Amino acid sequence: MAPSLDDVRREVRRIEIRARRALREAMAGQYRTAFRGRGLEFAELRPYSPGDDVRAIDWKATARLRTPVVRRYVEEREQTIMFLVDVSGSMAYAASGASVRDRAIEIAGVLGMAAAAANDLVGMAAFNTDVVMSVAPAKGSSHVLRMLRDLLSQPIGGRTELARALRYIGRVMRKRGVVIVISDFVATHPDHVWEPALAQLARRHDVVAICLRDRREVGLAAANAAGLVQWGGSERGDTLLADLPTAQRQELALRAEQHGMLQRIRHCGCDAVLIGTGDDWMPTLIGLFHQRRSRQ
Repeated sequence: MAPSLDDVRREVRRIEIRARRALREAMAGQYRTAFRGRGLEFAELRPYSPGDDVRAIDWKATARLRTPVVRRYVEEREQTIMFLVDVSGSMAYAASGASVRDRAIEIAGVLGMAAAAANDLVGMAAFNTDVVMSVAPAKGSSHVLRMLRDLLSQPIGGRTELARALRYIGRVMRKRGVVIVISDFVATHPDHVWEPALAQLARRHDVVAICLRDRREVGLAAANAAGLVQWGGSERGDTLLADLPTAQRQELALRAEQHGMLQRIRHCGCDAVLIGTGDDWMPTLIGLFHQRRSRQ
């Protein structure tokens, strides 16, 4: 069932409050160091001073002005941040509390507000079987809040056709930027392969994958303590009635699948983190930001 307009407004307001609190506490500075601009941009010519690097002298301007001058550069801070958010059927899962999709929108909202505070351009696309929503990048927190309202109004359903969505982002993003993919990365079919599209996108853009899973998607053994547990995929349609030994084996297989998924993403040249819907996800993202900063 689609949320009412009042529900959408309340959720956007909650995310806005969470984002502004995070910006005051830690997120703004962490974001700026983790996602730097594209490089250096020429600012001005200024007179040479003793101690300046002689390699910065502009010899043509020096000859024209008949006095030594150097070129000064500043970091080109402004960049484009594009969010690619999964709204397929599996994102609706929630054993209790917030669903996977709820957590995805919250993370997109907080990071989007951090990008707006850094004066970056922020855009968004949502996908399931195909791209169902696309908002061109623009500046400002009000733009981010409008995107969140559009995203919250999107119905959940369809399959996770990630490769198609990745190729779409590659077509619409002309200049190098940052792509933040937020999904559970649940494959809809054994033949659905997304790694080539992700690797191709990562060769041109800085790609970060945020993988979301509900804690009960791997906690089958604990859920089975009182008897049989039903497990299945909302997209794949498989269903399993498992006793405790079966649930334990399935839990190990799911944990191995998640570890392998992260390795596949990183092999494509992307950063990746796994976040549970019941986790405090802010420390996980800040830890990722620290790793990125240490590489720069």
